[in-house]
Amino acid sequence: HGAGREDTDVRMLGRGRPFVVEVKKPKKRFINLRGLTERINEVARGKVRVSGLRLADKDTVRLLKKPEAAQKLYRAMVEFDKPISDEQLSILANAFTNVVVRQQTPRRVLHRRADLIREKHIYEAKVKRLKSNRVELRIRCQGGLYIKELITGDEGRTNPNVAEILKVRAVPLELDVLGVFVEEETKS
Repeated sequence: HGAGREDTDVRMLGRGRPFVVEVKKPKKRFINLRGLTERINEVARGKVRVSGLRLADKDTVRLLKKPEAAQKLYRAMVEFDKPISDEQLSILANAFTNVVVRQQTPRRVLHRRADLIREKHIYEAKVKRLKSNRVELRIRCQGGLYIKELITGDEGRTNPNVAEILKVRAVPLELDVLGVFVEEETKS
């Protein structure tokens, strides 16, 4: 069980993604978690790294599976079809700080998700200019927000959105998850 999932072209950076491995009918009931950590990291070197392994219960799994219980920090490289002013960048950062986004299920995932309107909170947005028509956008938000559609607008299915606010065509070039913070971590 993992705390959400990302598209295949999205990198998971930072401290990684919280997860739970559920073992049904275990042959061993007591396990050396430090030894298991070392073994996983040795066998999977260069592919995956685990840390902080601990025993979990069903409540932990429930918390992990609730997208609204997590916050995520994303970094997106966004390109616009025309140059953007410093004033527009300031407007963008303000528009996506402490705001609720109404997002209808994106067209690209309709084949596997119910067509619903979801409300997701964005806590903070920071914008850094890279070129006259390219920015780095950092967004700390509630889990379950579709960031690519937040940028493009998905033909009006996400409101507000970057393209609409700036009145430009906006394309996400790269998207990285910099952190996943589960409810118990966000309270401290």
